[in-house]
Amino acid sequence: MTNDEPNDGVLLPIGEVSALTGVNAVTLRAWQRRFGLVIPARTPKGHRLYTSENIQEIHEINAWLAKGVAISKVKPLLMSAAKLSSEMIESQVVDLWGEQITALNAALFDFNQHKLQQILDDAFGLYPFQLVKEKLLQPWLNQLEDLVDERLDAELILAWLKSELLSRVGGRYAFTGQAIAARMAVVQLSRGAATPPNSARTKSLFSLLLSLELASLRVSVIDLGEQAIDTLPLLQGRLNVDALLLMPDPNHSGSEQTEMLTVLAQMSFPCRFVGPFAPTLTSLSAFWAPSMTDLIGQIPSRSVGKVNRSHKGKGKSIGVSQSEQGNSGENNDIS
Repeated sequence: MTNDEPNDGVLLPIGEVSALTGVNAVTLRAWQRRFGLVIPARTPKGHRLYTSENIQEIHEINAWLAKGVAISKVKPLLMSAAKLSSEMIESQVVDLWGEQITALNAALFDFNQHKLQQILDDAFGLYPFQLVKEKLLQPWLNQLEDLVDERLDAELILAWLKSELLSRVGGRYAFTGQAIAARMAVVQLSRGAATPPNSARTKSLFSLLLSLELASLRVSVIDLGEQAIDTLPLLQGRLNVDALLLMPDPNHSGSEQTEMLTVLAQMSFPCRFVGPFAPTLTSLSAFWAPSMTDLIGQIPSRSVGKVNRSHKGKGKSIGVSQSEQGNSGENNDIS
């Protein structure tokens, strides 16, 4: 148990449990409703409150998912973990993500909107986002560039995919109704004619992945498109953001990196390099972004009200945040 996790007797609302475990509230509700996993206590008004045992169960579930076990097969493993042999464990591991990637490609090449969104709905609804990113989204988008390279309809396919994935980003804010965790602007650094022609597609696919990740973290994003490095100081005093994410091209020269360092020293808000080519900026490693979760953790909270912890034996909960009460009428599931 980490220092941030509750002691015995402390009850936490679903929003705080989500922050501690990396499993969003929608997924926690789905695990309970569909698979009988992680059953919390309830307040008189129906809001969920989680114990330290619930949180330990979530960590165990995450460990099984990371090994490749489908969420539908986890419950028996939790109930008999001490008696399982390695052979029994291996029998539960399937190439779930490989099958999903194959299905996503089929839906993509057929422009099958319903199938594509259904696969993504299941993945995002039943698994923590970071696991979906690592096991599904990154491998899928990484191999997609090679798959479409020789196709005459490559740009059509990628334009359609961009439209479909960005539609999910917009819908996510409307669905959660929660306060934003941070505001960030994203800039793709342009070098004009010096920009390598093959890097644009790589950066575009990474940009889609970044958008999905930031949406999952409740980050409001301002997409400023392609900009030259010397235009960034013009944002001073005009842009109200917590951080500026910069997506570089590959192989920036030493002089270009020196110019970047000069510009970054002028900026009043944090600037961080992201994307597949960020590690090529060897002289600017101090400005590489940590994980998005860590970066957001360094930003003062914008939330409207902080969650308080509740204790067993009290007559009422004082631990439910405003955002968790917002959709209390939906499916009588409260929070």
